[in-house]
Amino acid sequence: MPKLLPTTDFRAQRIVLEDSDFAHVTNTVDPPMDVIDPGAWKSIVILPDDVAVRTSSYHGTTLAQLHDLWAAWIESVGEVQDCLFDVMLDAGDDFQAATYNALTGFYRFSMSGLRSALELITIGTWTQVCGKNQEFKTWREGKVPISFGKGCDGLMTATDGLRLHLKNNVQDTLFDQKNATGEGGFVRRIYSGVSEFSHSRPGYADGDMRQSNGPIYVRSVFKHVAWTQFETLGLCFVLVLLARPKLRLPKSAVDLLNDPARVKSRVTRSAFCYLSSLVA
Repeated sequence: MPKLLPTTDFRAQRIVLEDSDFAHVTNTVDPPMDVIDPGAWKSIVILPDDVAVRTSSYHGTTLAQLHDLWAAWIESVGEVQDCLFDVMLDAGDDFQAATYNALTGFYRFSMSGLRSALELITIGTWTQVCGKNQEFKTWREGKVPISFGKGCDGLMTATDGLRLHLKNNVQDTLFDQKNATGEGGFVRRIYSGVSEFSHSRPGYADGDMRQSNGPIYVRSVFKHVAWTQFETLGLCFVLVLLARPKLRLPKSAVDLLNDPARVKSRVTRSAFCYLSSLVA
């Protein structure tokens, strides 16, 4: 039978914010006028709550690291209104949602958020590096589409020095196209991998991962999803450095990119070392 967490557990209580907790408040919140039925509330939250408690009981360090990296990402947004500013804010929401969805057992949605973040940052990086400000403006206005592939193609031709360094040092690239002899650069490969989850292709749906029709905690799946988020965050920080070469990343981001246990991709770590050396 379900049971309440003991009141000594800090996760047992829900917290709501006051108006003063927000930086900008447009209207005072009205008193509750249509409170949800208790049965419906329990049906909606009981499984995700159970998964959240179980996940945070066994993966507290990982969750704290993901949270710190989200904070580092928001810190890195800065105040300059360049092509990265808006997409970094949107990607920050994706990373925050990816962590929360992984915490509550919605693993596929966690992966989908990573796809969105990587696509946004690739497009923002291309428009910033290649001076495509007008294209970026019309894209943000919803007038002209820009695909992930177009961003990769543009960066492939605009980053010859980085490409040569990676080919020589790790025999890999970031943006190369897929062809008969290779799966393409790492940015394209990881994007392709997380896209399988976004489209719920056979073997990549939540039911396939959990063997359940509702959220449950699965240790191996959480670890895989968390590792994918570490990899994607590392890669996105590298893309930001490519677009903003003078940026000093927060310590938690630097630690991530120097940690082969969380960022296993040699090409990501090598790209970080190369870009860091340019401003050392």
